[in-house]
Amino acid sequence: MLGEASEAHKAYDTALALLARADSDGVWGSWLDTAYVNTARARSLAALGDYERAAAGFDNAIAMLPPAYRRDRGVYLARAARAHAGTGNNVQAARIGTQAVGIAAETGSARIVHQLDRLDQALAPAASEDCVAEFRASLDRIVLHPA
Repeated sequence: MLGEASEAHKAYDTALALLARADSDGVWGSWLDTAYVNTARARSLAALGDYERAAAGFDNAIAMLPPAYRRDRGVYLARAARAHAGTGNNVQAARIGTQAVGIAAETGSARIVHQLDRLDQALAPAASEDCVAEFRASLDRIVLHPA
C-alpha cells in the first residue's frame, strides 16, 4: 500500500521460505499455504498496478487451490478477473468473472459478491462488449434476484 514493491516481494519470499520449512499438523493454519501467499502477492502486484504479473499470480494460485476451498476460489477468481481487466483483456476478465458469479450463486458468499462488484465497476467502460454484457447480466441475476 506504500508502493514499496521490493520490500513487499522480500516479505512474500520470506513467507514462502518459512512455509517450506514449517511443519504441517493439518489443523492449525492449514489454509496458510503456497497458494494463499501467492494470492497475497498477486493482490499486492495489482495494488501496485502490475496487472500482468498479478493476473498470472492469481491464475497460478487458483490452479494450486484445493477444490474444497470453494469460497476462496470464487474470491480469487473475481480478483484475477479484475487483474485481467487491468491489462485490458476484458474477454478473459468477463469469462473468469462469470465463473466467480457461479460460485457466488452456489455459496451465497458476500465476499465474492463484493469482489464481483469491484470487477463490474472495472468493466463498466467496456459494457457494450458482448462478453462483458453477459458477465454483468449473470451478476445482476444473483444480486437483483437471489435464489
